[in-house]
Amino acid sequence: MFVAEEGRVTVNGVVITGEQIERELQSATGDDPDKLRNNAIRALVSRELLLQEAVNWGLCERASVVNNPEQVIEQLLSNKIEVPVPDDESCERFFNENRESFATAPECEVSHIFFSAPIADHEAREAARQRASEVLEKIHQNPQCFERMARQESGCASAANGGYLGRISKGQTVPAFETALMAMHRGDISEQPVETGGGFHIIRVDDREDGEDLPFEILKTWIRQNLINQMRQKAIDGYVKGLASKAQIEGFDFAVCEGE
Repeated sequence: MFVAEEGRVTVNGVVITGEQIERELQSATGDDPDKLRNNAIRALVSRELLLQEAVNWGLCERASVVNNPEQVIEQLLSNKIEVPVPDDESCERFFNENRESFATAPECEVSHIFFSAPIADHEAREAARQRASEVLEKIHQNPQCFERMARQESGCASAANGGYLGRISKGQTVPAFETALMAMHRGDISEQPVETGGGFHIIRVDDREDGEDLPFEILKTWIRQNLINQMRQKAIDGYVKGLASKAQIEGFDFAVCEGE
C-alpha cells in the first residue's frame, strides 16, 4: 500500500498539510491506520482538485472559500455532473435483486452469560474461554440451570436478572455478538462461546420475531433516490479522476490509491 509522506503532498503546487490530514482523520473509522490515512489524503486531494477547478471556471475567488469550499464545489458538480432519473422498471429490478435487504430487522429477546477478558491479556483470555466452555457444557446438559449459572458466573450487570438483556435488534450489539444472535432461533443456546472484544458470551434466545418483507411500492421512492445517489457518486469519482490525470500531484499516487 502506498503511504504518503506527511506534509509533502501537493496538488498543482498547493500543499496538503499534515494538520489537514490529521483533522480529516478525526472523523475516520476503521482498523487499518495506513488505509485510513490514504483515504484521508485522497479526500483532501479530491477536494483541492475540485476547488481549483471551481476557481478556473470563475465560480469563486480561492481566498474567499478556501476554508469552506463545500458550497462552491457543489455548485461546480451541479454544473458538470448530470445524473439520469431511474425509471420504475430499473427501481423494481434493483428491488428484486436485493430483496433480502428490504425487510424489517428481526428482534430477539436475549439472555447471556458473560466471561470478561481483555483482548490483550492472552492468559486471562484463554482462562475465560475455558471457563465459558465448561459452563456451556453444563447448560447443554441441563438448560434449566442457565439463570443460576448466569447469577454465579456472569460478569455483566444482567447477572442479577439471570442474564436477561431484554429485546435486541440489529445495530444494538457488537458485530460478533450480532452475527451469532441473528443466526439463532427461538429457544436456541449458542453451540460455542461467542467471542467478542470484551470476552466470551453464552447466548440464549428466549424469543424471536422475524422481520417482515416490505413491499416495493413503499420503497420505490427511496430506491430511486438511492440509485441516483450511487450514479452521482460514480460520476463524481470519474470527474475527479479526470482532473487528477491532468494535475501535477506530488507525494501521493492518486491512481494507485484509488479504492483503497
